[in-house]
Amino acid sequence: MKTIKNIVIVGGGTAGWSTAINFLNRTKEDFNIKVISSIEKPIIGVGESTTGQFWSVLNLPNARVKIDVRDFLKKTSSTFKLGIKHTDWFEKGKSFYSPIGDNYYTDTVYPDRLYDAYRIYHVANKLDFDTNIQSTLMKKNKLHFTRKGEDIFENDWHKGFYPIAFHLDTYKVGQYLKEKSLLQSNCEYIEGEVEDFSIDNEGLVTTLKLKNGQTVEGDLFVDCSGFSRILIDKIEKNKFTSYENELLVNRAIPFYVENRKEEPIRNYTHAWAQKHGWLWEIPTQERLGCGYVYSDKHTTPEKAQEEIETVLGHKIEPRADIKFNTGRLEKFWIKNVLSTGLASAFIEPLEATSIHSTIIQVSYFIENFFKKEMPLNLNIMQERYNKNLTDMWDNIKDFIVYHYITPRNDTDFWIESSSVERRSEDLKHKIEMWKYRMPRTVDFTTDKSNHFYSIGNTLWYQIAIGMNLLTPKIAKDELESYYMYENTEKAYYDIKKKVDDDMINNVFIDTNEYFNSL
Repeated sequence: MKTIKNIVIVGGGTAGWSTAINFLNRTKEDFNIKVISSIEKPIIGVGESTTGQFWSVLNLPNARVKIDVRDFLKKTSSTFKLGIKHTDWFEKGKSFYSPIGDNYYTDTVYPDRLYDAYRIYHVANKLDFDTNIQSTLMKKNKLHFTRKGEDIFENDWHKGFYPIAFHLDTYKVGQYLKEKSLLQSNCEYIEGEVEDFSIDNEGLVTTLKLKNGQTVEGDLFVDCSGFSRILIDKIEKNKFTSYENELLVNRAIPFYVENRKEEPIRNYTHAWAQKHGWLWEIPTQERLGCGYVYSDKHTTPEKAQEEIETVLGHKIEPRADIKFNTGRLEKFWIKNVLSTGLASAFIEPLEATSIHSTIIQVSYFIENFFKKEMPLNLNIMQERYNKNLTDMWDNIKDFIVYHYITPRNDTDFWIESSSVERRSEDLKHKIEMWKYRMPRTVDFTTDKSNHFYSIGNTLWYQIAIGMNLLTPKIAKDELESYYMYENTEKAYYDIKKKVDDDMINNVFIDTNEYFNSL
């Protein structure tokens, strides 16, 4: 058994410091947490978005690291994210909204409390998912605060649960989380770069050697070093499983556009399909962070930039030329080294899975495996964790692939992305099964209680509705067979009537009005 006294996090930024806060908020003060990173220089970021997991881990009940949302927004230039607007994915000129955390439950236990009759009703009647509270707020560019200052997401104004997500300036957020973490007496920052490490006769990492000659001892190490993977694929053989045959995008041109006073700050991430990939637009308070994610097998960097400049109607200044490999490691936890975020895997920017998975992986480890005394050579624990994380990444990858199943055939990229050859066996099985019955929560997990990574039928349904991927007759027949069609129809029209334009315009605050008040 290994006594854990010193937890060493390799890498700073949003990943490293959110990991530090996760440990600080979920463990007792008798652990020392050390974060090692090179000096973090100010950069002009192009924006990154989160899911509700980010704010959840920063605001756990009885958290030791206290963070106020208005203070966070004011000091980091972050903005609220209610969901994603997808444009031109199904066909050019068509958009659809996918709000986050908008869950609906049945009032009966038949067939299941998690049975999503509300979304199934949309499928049955070929309705866009745009009349609920979050989609309407997104369309009207309003926030979830009333003009009286009431936060409807906290007060359960509407049936369901709504997590808060953000658009981030990652440098500012990293510095903010660092400042908050270091207010704790058991958290330390060490400036430096890891050059080498030592292991004992059991294969456990004992000491990190930095380039400046300093050594840092630890009992548990968390690799947050991004694609460098300083520890996790060097302490022993660790196979990389590529997703390149399923996801064609492999390159990105990031850039930004300064905000103009006359333009509103959007409350959603915009995912805009292009000829050879898609364009992200992520609003912070200061600028619109953008990037074209594309396949360099179908176009060149020069042509991709020209394409985006034509679409936007102005020149852009790329901040970098990023080439990436989609895929995951075979092992996410080896001996006394845990990896998270980009050090574990990368899919692509769509659906903000990077920060989401960083939070999930560490949370899952702390909640289910972490103790003060740990048998770090008991391989069965690592094998269990690695199997669960493998399932998580493979399921998230399938969810992203599902976005690319489209009737668009205007370029070779879309024809290839939509082909059956791009789908895993598991995704093929799901799609075949959904020809006979509607998706259920159990389809995305080994069992319902193991649905720890928070991407389930809610988001899958919204993509399916926007992309017309499910059969209306199957949906209607199923609702009728469960005697739920009429009640669900009534609920749909009740919600639609309640969430009308006048109510949204008169009750809720504009995004710019809110941020001007900070």
